[in-house]
Amino acid sequence: MKNSTIIALIILVVAIMALYTIATPPTSEGGKNCIFDEDCVVFGKTGDCNCGCYNKDNLPSRTGGKCFCLAPTSCKCVDGECEGVFEEEITSFEGCVEAGHPVMESYPPQCTVPGGPTFAEDNCQYKKGEDIFILTISDAKNIAINSECGDRLKESYMCNEFTGTYWIDLNIEKEECNPACVINLETREAEINWRCTGLIPE
Repeated sequence: MKNSTIIALIILVVAIMALYTIATPPTSEGGKNCIFDEDCVVFGKTGDCNCGCYNKDNLPSRTGGKCFCLAPTSCKCVDGECEGVFEEEITSFEGCVEAGHPVMESYPPQCTVPGGPTFAEDNCQYKKGEDIFILTISDAKNIAINSECGDRLKESYMCNEFTGTYWIDLNIEKEECNPACVINLETREAEINWRCTGLIPE
């Protein structure tokens, strides 16, 4: 009687261990240990069991199953352990740069979210014959500030790809006028266009 009870207990323990192994993909000891941020990588996707940040050389053996797991956007090494960093969704070049992601040495500059999309800096393009002139908004603003337009630029602007010009609204008050700084993509020169409806500015 005692022997059958012991055998039954052994079988029960083995069955429980097997179920645990199936339900929880194993990770090797020290899977989250790190020294540098570069040691850590994102493993799995949101919803996968075991998704998270792990040492790149000591990843879990597998993912799978359905778990309440939110995968981080990136990883850092904090106090010797890989921890997830959860960032807001990046939807622009500026947001990508602010998040500290790498910027390519191209024109216009491009910023890549690791494992995600690539964003190019806002730019205006003008085709003249076989030539294509490109100017980013940041360069256009620098040209404008160093011209008669001065450091009086508003946030609003537009690209006129037919005339090859950037139009940046100016913070200048003039009766019946709505001035803008016009930057020529080809010549890289800027001037004020007063856009007056009635009076001619002095």
